[in-house]
Amino acid sequence: MKIKTGGISLLIIIFMLFPFGNQVCNAQEKKQSLLFVLEQIEELFEVRFSYATQDIENIEVNTPDYTNTLNFLLETLNKTTGLQFRFIDGRYITITRYQEDFIDICGILIDAETLFPLEGATIQIQETSQTTITNSTGNFVMQNVPKKATIQISYVGYYTYRSNSFTFQESNPCNTLKLKPEISELQDVVLQNIFAKGIQKNKDGAITLNVENFGNLPGLTEPDVLLMIQSLPGIISADETVSNINIRGGTTDENLILWDDIRMFQNGHFFGLISAFNPYLTKKITLYKNGTNARYGESVSGVVAMHSANDIPEEISGGVQLNMINIGAFAEIPVSNKLGLYVSGRRSIIDFIETPTYNQFFNRIFQNTEVTNLQNTSETGIFSTEEDFSFYDINLKAIYKATNKDSFHVNFLNIDNQLSFTETFSTEITQNSETSDLNQNSLAGGISWNRNWSDKLSTNALVYNTYYILKASNLDVFSNQQLFQSNEVLETGVKLDASLHWVNNNTFTTGYQFTETGISNTQDVNIPRFRSFVKEVLRNHSFFVSNTFNILSSNTSITAGVRTNYFPKFSKLLIEPRLNVHQKLGNGFAIETTFEQKSQSITQRIDLQSDFLGVEKRRWVLANEDNVPIENSNQFSLGLLYQKNNWLIQLEGFLKKVDGITTANQGFQNQLQFVRTIGSYEAQGIEFILNKKTKNWSTWLSYTYTSLDYTFKELIPSNFPHNANIPHQATLATSYSWNKIKISSGISWHSGKPNTVPLNENAIEIINSIPSIQYANPNQEQLDDYFRVDISAEYSFSISKNIEGKINAAVLNVTDRKNILNTYFAIVENNQAELTINQIDQNSLGLTPNISLQILF
Repeated sequence: MKIKTGGISLLIIIFMLFPFGNQVCNAQEKKQSLLFVLEQIEELFEVRFSYATQDIENIEVNTPDYTNTLNFLLETLNKTTGLQFRFIDGRYITITRYQEDFIDICGILIDAETLFPLEGATIQIQETSQTTITNSTGNFVMQNVPKKATIQISYVGYYTYRSNSFTFQESNPCNTLKLKPEISELQDVVLQNIFAKGIQKNKDGAITLNVENFGNLPGLTEPDVLLMIQSLPGIISADETVSNINIRGGTTDENLILWDDIRMFQNGHFFGLISAFNPYLTKKITLYKNGTNARYGESVSGVVAMHSANDIPEEISGGVQLNMINIGAFAEIPVSNKLGLYVSGRRSIIDFIETPTYNQFFNRIFQNTEVTNLQNTSETGIFSTEEDFSFYDINLKAIYKATNKDSFHVNFLNIDNQLSFTETFSTEITQNSETSDLNQNSLAGGISWNRNWSDKLSTNALVYNTYYILKASNLDVFSNQQLFQSNEVLETGVKLDASLHWVNNNTFTTGYQFTETGISNTQDVNIPRFRSFVKEVLRNHSFFVSNTFNILSSNTSITAGVRTNYFPKFSKLLIEPRLNVHQKLGNGFAIETTFEQKSQSITQRIDLQSDFLGVEKRRWVLANEDNVPIENSNQFSLGLLYQKNNWLIQLEGFLKKVDGITTANQGFQNQLQFVRTIGSYEAQGIEFILNKKTKNWSTWLSYTYTSLDYTFKELIPSNFPHNANIPHQATLATSYSWNKIKISSGISWHSGKPNTVPLNENAIEIINSIPSIQYANPNQEQLDDYFRVDISAEYSFSISKNIEGKINAAVLNVTDRKNILNTYFAIVENNQAELTINQIDQNSLGLTPNISLQILF
């Protein structure tokens, strides 16, 4: 059996993980002088200690285990000697005796429910004037604090905490405090635990999903970072994929997808059915539907920013997971006190076993494509096919803390999907075979430098490169025709950011970004001979400023910013204002208004529905300000929020207009399929959320009403419904947790997709000897409503003290309902040699079970 490169890489990763799960040998109990131990540590870790000889003489300690990290060794010595070990910088460490009445303290503040770090919380020593605030990771440090002083920790919207300062005496790691939010009023986090645990809305309009602490969603056996966001109103994938997400009516190419601030041009495995980003190393997702922060550009619809860990792990941890689609592994490894590694990999198991889940996925994604639209027999022979499909992803991240103020991050990501299918035509005399291939691959890498100049000022610099290729070779077994197609994207970028936290938790950010994007498209046919190669390059210089104001006792929060984009190729400057205003009304109520202007210069187009074997038909293209303009959007929204007594209600209306779209990037499959013109669309809608929680239950209802219409002035009619005009969308779901069991179920319903039907009479017209279908006005009909019921369950269990297991089971489309996702029409010749119109339906996933097993250590 053939093992592919991705499989070998994954097996190597898994092989590497297990040794780290074993415990190291226990330290010997033999006594040694502290001076000798310090000399050994200096040699092993290349550090230097500074101390007074009288402070360490005559002190003996147990011989430590030198295979532990430096921080662990110092913490052990700190506890056993009564001395204080403190880093001056990354190499030099001072050793002093504790002042009898003063200590150093440190801590980490997180939200008790979401486990998100709390930035900007105030730490005050009541007996002195000492005050500090927590940083972006929730950390704080204070020196020379009275040992018996009272420490007060306060944060807007949370209960104030008071304790003895000795509770937070400096240690490694620092003690973690979980602050509980006040239920009586909205916090800086506007909405907590939307639907499921770990989803929250912030004052700046962003929705944040904590993947580590994410609750159970119906139909999923494990977190899927791009399926998770589809649980929110205003976000839908009409074809059940993660690669075609519509945010308030926008096409999928109108969304900016970032992985650790690096733009990604591919986001799915199985050509879109599951996310290509490993959920176990993705810690947080930031989502904007409107009021986007000024540091984000290149999207006229939504922004989905995925973030991995930014700190060195405290201890070795990891896991292995297996489900009916793929196998994977991940690990978090503290190599030393200065270096940490994060590694993960996944690979499909299709080479080894064919499961019912795989069969459902395969039939869904490859229906009505070159892969499956093949006749089995003919009058002269027998036709057969054999498919081979696989995918994998590999993710690596290294964090190096050069000093207490400087850290360097190195990221690498490889995503790959491969499909090959062989067509064989056999007669009594001959046999002829041809193999066609489709490959979709992404490589991304970046190096960043983060520096905290002070508690208030920090900077970040990132240099990255991202590469995407989609290529296909289509070989016809009958005509010997060979068609080769490719779409390549190479982007290099530099991002410089500075952030200043000033009075009253106000934050000022500014930055500069440069991107150079090159895109090439190749088309090569041997019979008749034809070759086309087009390559374009576009550079963009962007500058942004943004400021968050908290005024009127923090009841009013305003985030205002502006972004500029300059394209030297077109000598064009774009100015994009952004605004988000959040006003607390008291008693759990608040109102929010947002506005944004955005643009993008990179879009997708579809030339032929049969391109790239008909599987992944979209190709990336650059704006040329001719037939592909730079797209521009304006959006305004107004919302009412309420959260109190475990009730959550949100009602938000929005207006959105996007200019500069083309018929080529809208995916028409009617009379407009080969028409090329420029236009716009307008969207208006209302989004509603209702959520009730108890100790073990959470039930939610979401509803979205949307009206979407195109305007193409050169077409007749010039105004008609948008391809994504799905007026009504609703979700009803509930989740229950008890001890180690979690269960969730949900119902998804929405209106059918718009559809264009042929004319009732004279539907086929011969023009220049070529038959064509005559259609009614575009998108005047709707397909049948979509309805799906999903369930999932999780059971956690302990294998040993340090090893935990999880079993998850889920079923998509429990009722096995046949939902039609899309319909188009084609001309065929019947047995009487008459031309007729054939209706072709694209069906949803049928009943699809899945089971996963996770072993975590």
